[in-house]
Amino acid sequence: GGRGGGGGEFSLVLQDAAKPGAFVKKGDPVAEFDRQYMLTRLDDYRASVIQTEASFKKMQSELAVARKAHQQTIDAAKGDLDKAKLTMKTAPVMGAIETERAKLALEEAQARYDQLLKEVKFMDQSLASETKNAQIELQQSRIELRRAEANADRMVLKAPIDGMVVMQNMFRGSEFDQVKIGDQLFPGFPFMQIVDASSMVVNANVNQVDVERMRIGMKASVRFDAFPDLVLPAKVYAIGTVAKSSRYRPDWIKEMAVVLKLEKM
Repeated sequence: GGRGGGGGEFSLVLQDAAKPGAFVKKGDPVAEFDRQYMLTRLDDYRASVIQTEASFKKMQSELAVARKAHQQTIDAAKGDLDKAKLTMKTAPVMGAIETERAKLALEEAQARYDQLLKEVKFMDQSLASETKNAQIELQQSRIELRRAEANADRMVLKAPIDGMVVMQNMFRGSEFDQVKIGDQLFPGFPFMQIVDASSMVVNANVNQVDVERMRIGMKASVRFDAFPDLVLPAKVYAIGTVAKSSRYRPDWIKEMAVVLKLEKM
């Protein structure tokens, strides 16, 4: 999708979302963006498909009528030719002028019949071409409908796993707060996580000097500002290899990323 915009097809205004901390099952809807414009377009595409299908059926009927009318013309020409041949059989009892007229009538009937037979090939090709073009137009209309349905479905996000809803934070003006319904998000912005609460990790940064004494599997204790009395046991799960500067410390102090896996919930 593109950037959100009022009423645009790719508007990314969060219209509904699961409550933070809620537990959801795999496949449950957890977020929905404003897709009213898409649903309106979807109705237009459905109407277009219905109209195209009706036009295709009408065209098939008209082509069948045209083919049948041409065949009737051929049958009539064949009848005229047979009649002219019967007339020529009476030439011995006709005068010279009548005989000449009968010959001319037979030649004309034969020429007309032959010409109509030659037209059958070209007419079949023309009708097949018109049918093919109509089929392509109908197929394209159906593809556009399926694409519109897929785009509308993409605006409803479903949980990929069983887990707990964790809303991310964003800047709302000068305020740094949790993402809420009504916020306008941008493509690629992570606004929600579904986490497996049975096995959680803590992403931390450690002074590179202290990292030298850490080993994978080493025991650790995790404390939380919101719950001062809560201490959870953990183990060092992963240690980064590249030091980086801290946003809140002088540039000469480097930190390493460390992942701790909680052993108790």
